[in-house]
Order: sequence, then structure tokens, then C-alpha cells
Amino acid sequence: MDALLFLLIPVGVTFASERTSELSRCNNMNNESFRLLEGEAFYFSPISVNNPDLPEEDFTWYKNNPQFENITTEEENSIHYHGGALFFLNISSTDSGHYTARQTMPSGNCQLHHVTITVYNTSSRGQTTYGRDQNSQLNKMLTCPTPAQQTCETFSGIFTWYKDGSLLQGEHEPKMRINEASKAHEGIYTCMCTWTHNHREYNSSASRRLIVLDPIHHGDVQILSPVNNEQFVDKGYSIKLNCSIFCGNNVARSCEAIWTINEKNVTGMDGYHQTISTENENPSKYTYSTATLTIDKVSAQDFQHVFKCSGEGYYRSAFKTVTLKARESAIPLVIGCVCVLFASVCAAVLIKCFAIDLALFFRPFFPLSGNKDPRMYDAYVVYQAEGLQRATEDQLCSFIMSSLPSVLEDKFGYR
Repeated sequence: MDALLFLLIPVGVTFASERTSELSRCNNMNNESFRLLEGEAFYFSPISVNNPDLPEEDFTWYKNNPQFENITTEEENSIHYHGGALFFLNISSTDSGHYTARQTMPSGNCQLHHVTITVYNTSSRGQTTYGRDQNSQLNKMLTCPTPAQQTCETFSGIFTWYKDGSLLQGEHEPKMRINEASKAHEGIYTCMCTWTHNHREYNSSASRRLIVLDPIHHGDVQILSPVNNEQFVDKGYSIKLNCSIFCGNNVARSCEAIWTINEKNVTGMDGYHQTISTENENPSKYTYSTATLTIDKVSAQDFQHVFKCSGEGYYRSAFKTVTLKARESAIPLVIGCVCVLFASVCAAVLIKCFAIDLALFFRPFFPLSGNKDPRMYDAYVVYQAEGLQRATEDQLCSFIMSSLPSVLEDKFGYR
């Protein structure tokens, strides 16, 4: 008995090595993978096989993971094949694994077709969906995923649709239209195909998750800031330049504001830092993007640079250039204001203290206007007449009798 066992082991190893060597000479086709539910059926025909009804002698199917198993054409078995098509009837969790078909070509060459099957229980339907149907279109068109649709078309099956496990009445086509879709229509939509094989009915399902996105509108890019083409700054100080744009509604993925300096990207430039934020504003859903350029210390070279604010949208773009100008010093203005204030104070003091003297001084230059006074006036002069010298008395008499009347009458209009 032990001797026989030792003889069989080399034979098994030799058989496995021969199979591995034989398969290594075949062309490997792309692997396909599917996630299925327990209790359902699955019909699989490799994409690379143009005609699944080829003679069965051209194909050899086997399961090679987790352990090697030959698959036959006997229809009593839940897993069997006909030509290039593989049938799974009443799937169970033990059917998970990797399956390979060896196809012999008319030329004598061979091809290997691969498929990986993962089986879930019925409570895990959300893990078996075939992608998401998500867009911003108002009316949705759901298409039955290929595995279920192909099965129904091959076996003339009947389509039935479900939403989150609930039957949708009157839906028996491979495509289902949802008009004016809203958030209430979101969920998992399952396309169930009921088909017949060997006079027995089987169900094959495939699901998609519907996500209703908010409406999208790609508008013309508008530059909101900067407003002016020149900005006055102080040399030696840090400043921030904002580039803000508007792109439309719910278009954050295709809306971006960015600063460039002399048509060059700011990234990596010493002394310059840029941050970009894009968001959809609630509740309007307007999309804004803002790029903030920080200059650590304004230098003389910055007054020679051209700063460009660019906005990129889905269809259009826009830009605006900005140059920096040195802000004039406020010291001369302050000195001028102080001087004016000082002069005003001095003038006020002079007017207050010497008002009469100033009035008499400027009176000859600003004669009184209006009608002449017809009245006669007498001028009385009080002076000391006794004890005066002759020359002083003569001078005083000349002033009183000649000079004073002349001034009063000729210059001031008295009569």
C-alpha cells in the first residue's frame, strides 16, 4: 500500500506540471469579475469569445481557486458549461472563486479566458452594484447593467425593476426613464431578469445606485477682484492680493482662480505664497474661486512685475492684470498742514490784537462805497497852547488848519 502511494504521488506531480506547462503556452485574455447574490443564476460568456455556441470540444472549463475542479457539461450540476458559456444555477457562497476556460483555436493555438466570481448574501445587495448613475440632467435614463441585460436578451427573459427592494409597477424594459428627477428618486435600482433554462425559471439581477446632482450651469467667467489695474502699496511691507472669480452654479470642479507673475507660475518663487479656494455658496449654489497671493516684503522689483489674475471655467476663461505703485509719503502733507495751521493761528492773533491798526492801515486801499454823506461835521482838536515854542506852535497850527482838514475831507469824505 505504501509503495503504491509513493508511485501515485510522482504521477500527480507530473500531471500538474504538464498542465501548467501546457497552459503557459496559451494566450491569456483579460480577467473579468462579477459580484453575485446567493440564490440567483448567472450566465457568463467571455467578451473575447465572439460566438459562445462554438462546439463544446473547443473549450475546457475548470475552477482553479480556492482548489482545482473540473467543470462538466452535465446540466444536472448547478455549474456547467455549453461551449464558451458558463452557467451558474442557484448560486451559493461556495461558488466564489476564479474560473478559467481553455479554448482551442482552429489554428491549433489556445486562449485562456478568466472570470472571478464573488458571492454575497441577499442582505448585501448594496455591495453588488454596477457603479453609480450620477449627473445633473433633469431627466434620467437608467440602463440595466450588462450581465442581467445580456442574459435576458439571450434567453428572451422578462425585465422587472425594483427601487431599494420595492417593485416598480409597469417597468419591463431594459431602460427606465425618470422624469424631473429629485433627491427623492435617489437609491439602488435593481434590474431583475427572469429567464428559463431547461424548463426551469431563474432570476438574474444587477443594480445601479442613482445619485441626483444639483443642476449645473457653466457661465462666463467673471473677474470680481481686483477691480483696478493699479494698486498702491508701501515698499518694504507685506501685502495680499485677491483674485476672485465667478463661474456659474455647482461647477466647483471646473472653476479655478490663479495668480501668475510675468506669465510664470508662482509656485516655488521665494517671497511669494499662493492659496486657492473654490466652493459652491449655499443656498444659491453659486460657484466662486479665490486665489490669495501673499508678498512677504514688497521690493523695488515688484513695481516692475505684471501680476495676472486668471480665471479658468469649463468653456471660457478671463484675466486681469495688476501693477503695483509706490504710495507717496504722507510726511510732506503733514508738514504743509502744520504750516497752514500755524499761519492761521498767527493771523488770528494779529487780527485780534491789532484790529484797529490794521483797519486804518488798509482803509486807503479799500475806500468806502455808496452815496456821499451830505451832512457837515465839526472837528474839535484839544491841545496844549501855553508854554510852546514858536516853531512847535507853528507846526501844530499847520497840522490843525491844513493837514488834518485835508486828510478828513479828501481821504475820508468828511465835509
